[in-house]
Amino acid sequence: MPSLHVALIWHMHQPYYRQPKSNMALLPWVRLHATKDYLHMAQVVEHYPDVHVTFTLVPSLAEQIRDYAAGNLQDRVMVLALQPYFSPDDKHYLLNMCFSIDWDNIIRRYPRYEAILNRRHLALLNPDYFSEQTYRDLIVWFNLAWTDPNLLEQDELLRSLVQKGQHYSIADAEQLISRQLEIVGDIMPIFRRMQDSGQLEIITVPYYHPILPLLIDSDIAQRPSPGLPVPTPPFKAADDARIQIAQAVALQTELLGRRPRGMWPSEGAVSPEMLPMAAAQGIRWLATDEAILGSSLDVYFQRDATGLVEQADLLYQPYLLQSEQGDLAVVFRDHDLSDRVGFTYQHLGGEQAAEDMIVRLKRIHHRMRHQETPALVPIILDGENAWEHYQHNGDLFLHALYRRLQQDPDIKAVTVHEHLRTYPPKQVLPELASGSWIRGDYTTWIGDPEHNEAWRRLGQLRECYERWLAGDPEDEHIADAQRYLFAAEGSDWFWWYSHHNSSDQDALYDQTFIDYLIAAYRAMDIEPPEDIFAPIQGLSERAERMAVAISPRLNADPDASAQWSQARLLRPAAASSGAMQQAGGEIRVVRYGNDANYLYLRLELMSPLEQHHVEIRLQTDEREYLLSQGRDQVTTYLYQLVDGSHISLGPANCAVQGSLMEISAPFARLGLSPLTPGMAIALSVGIDPNEASGERLPAKGNLVIDPATDARS
Repeated sequence: MPSLHVALIWHMHQPYYRQPKSNMALLPWVRLHATKDYLHMAQVVEHYPDVHVTFTLVPSLAEQIRDYAAGNLQDRVMVLALQPYFSPDDKHYLLNMCFSIDWDNIIRRYPRYEAILNRRHLALLNPDYFSEQTYRDLIVWFNLAWTDPNLLEQDELLRSLVQKGQHYSIADAEQLISRQLEIVGDIMPIFRRMQDSGQLEIITVPYYHPILPLLIDSDIAQRPSPGLPVPTPPFKAADDARIQIAQAVALQTELLGRRPRGMWPSEGAVSPEMLPMAAAQGIRWLATDEAILGSSLDVYFQRDATGLVEQADLLYQPYLLQSEQGDLAVVFRDHDLSDRVGFTYQHLGGEQAAEDMIVRLKRIHHRMRHQETPALVPIILDGENAWEHYQHNGDLFLHALYRRLQQDPDIKAVTVHEHLRTYPPKQVLPELASGSWIRGDYTTWIGDPEHNEAWRRLGQLRECYERWLAGDPEDEHIADAQRYLFAAEGSDWFWWYSHHNSSDQDALYDQTFIDYLIAAYRAMDIEPPEDIFAPIQGLSERAERMAVAISPRLNADPDASAQWSQARLLRPAAASSGAMQQAGGEIRVVRYGNDANYLYLRLELMSPLEQHHVEIRLQTDEREYLLSQGRDQVTTYLYQLVDGSHISLGPANCAVQGSLMEISAPFARLGLSPLTPGMAIALSVGIDPNEASGERLPAKGNLVIDPATDARS
C-alpha cells in the first residue's frame, strides 16, 4: 500500500505598498509580516528535515523585502518611531494603525500594551489625552507585537525591550527597527539555503499578483458567471499577462538562483488562455482549487458528514494540461483541509489541531488504499495572515503537525515537484475551466460597480499606453510607465473594491490604485483625465439607488444578462474578513427585483438544486410567508406562517435548471396589492436550514427591500 503524499503550499503575499516614485511604503505590513511570519515559517520547517514543503513568493513582495533589507524602503511607522513629537495627523494615524493585531490573543498578553488599549477610546475622542511618551510606547509595542515571539523570548535586545515595558526612548525605537530590518535581511538567505537543500520548493506568482484571465480578457469573467456585469469595452491586455509572468520568473531566478518550476496563479485564477504563457516561461506545473476541477470535469465534489471528499480518486491526483508551448501538470487544492488550517484550527490547541489533520489524512489514505501509486493531497493557503490568531504565532500547531508528518510511516510531506518527478500525471484534462479558488469564479475582482469602474479607468489608461508605445518612446520612460501600469493591474485593489471585503484602510487602497494610474499617465508625459482623480469607493451604494423595475421571464437560463441584468444583487459576505477568505459557501448570488404585480427572485447555487432544501422567508409589516422547495422536488410551495402553522397558498411560479432557481411571488398573495409608498419586505434565503452544513443569506438579520420604490424607479 503506497504512502499518501501531502503537498503543503504556503502562499506569501502582500500588496505592492511602495508609493509611486518613492522609497516610502504606504502601509507597514511587508516589514511586519517579515519580522513575524516569513522567516519564522521557514525556521519551523527546518527543524523537520524529512518534511518538505512549498512556498510561493510573490515577486512584488520579494522586491519589497529586498529593498527593506537594503535600506531602500521604509514606512510611516518606521519614520514616526524616530520622531520626538507627533502632529495631530500623526496621532490619528497611530491610534488607528498601532492596534492592528489580534487584541485578545496578542495585545492582552502584554499588560503595558493592554493598558494603552484600554484607554484608546478616550484618545480617539481627544488624541492629546495620550502624552508623546505614550505614543512612543505604543509604536514600540506595536512593532514588538509584530515580531516572532520566539525572537522576543530568545533575542537579548528584544527580550530587554519587552521587559522594559514603558518609557521607551527614541534610541530604544531605533534599535528595535534596526533589529527588525536585520530579521528581514535573513529571509532570502534561509529560503535559498533550504531550496538548495531540497527541503523547500519556491514557486512563483505573476509579478504584481494580477488576476491573469481578467488581464487577458475581462469577458472571461462571464464563463463561470453568465450575465455578470463586466466592463464595456472589455479590458484586454494579453501582452501584460505574458510580461508579468516573465518578470516574475526573472526576479525569482535573480534572488534565489533557480528558475521556478511551479506557479500559483494569483488567487488560483486560471483559464485556458494563460497555459501557453506559463509554459513558454518554463513553468511545468500549476495549482488551483478543487472548484476548478469540478467545473472542468462537470463533477460536484460531495463531502461526507466529516468533510471528507467522496470522489477522492478524482481530486487527489495531478492532471496533464496540453498547450502549444508545452504540457503542464496541474494540482487542485482540497479547500476543506486548507480552510481548516486557515480558519478552524486557531480555535483548538496545537496538538489537538494537528491530530485532527493527521486523522483526516489517514482516512484519505485508507480510502485511496487500492491505488498503485501515492495519491497527492494539496493543502494550499495563506502562509502569513492566520498566525496572529493562533497560540504563540502558530508554533504549537506547526511543530505538532510537522513532527507527526515526519514520524508517520503512511504519510509523506513532499513538494509538488518531488511528486511529479516520480509520478507524472497519467490523466489528460481535456479542458481547464475558468475561475478562481473563491467560489470557482472571479466575482471577488470584477462585477461590482466599484470593480467595473476601476477596470474602466485601467482600460482607458491601457489604450493610452498602447498609443504612446507606438510613438517609440525612450526605454527608461517605458519601464516607468509599465511599472506603474502593472502595479495598478494587481488584484489587491480589486479585492478591496469587492463588497465581500473591507478594512480600515479601504480609502487608502482606493487612493493607491488611483495614484498608480496617475503616475503611469505622468510617466508618459500625458495629463491624466479629470475623472480619474475621483474616488471609486461608494459607487455600489449609488448604483443600488438607481435600480429599476424588472419583469423577467422565468426560464432559469444560465445567462442572466437578458432577463436579470437590472436586478439587484444579494451576495454572501465573506466567511472571514480582511485579507483572508474561505473558499465560499453554497450560494453564489440572489438576484431580486419586481414590477407592479410580482416580486422576482433568482437563486444561483454552486451545486444542483435537487441536492438541497431551499427556504425563502418573506415578512411584511403584518404577515410572514415561506417559499419552500424540498430536496429532489420540482415544485416550490408558498405558505403563510401563522402561530407556528404553515397555511398552504399553493404552488408558486418557478423554473429550476441545474443550480438555478427562478421564482415569482404575486404581491396580491402577500397582501401588498396595490403597492403603496412605504411598503417593505424582509427577505432571507436558507439552504438546507435543518442541517449542520446549512447556509443563510444574509448570515444575520434580513434584507429589507422597498418594492414600491423599486417599481416606481
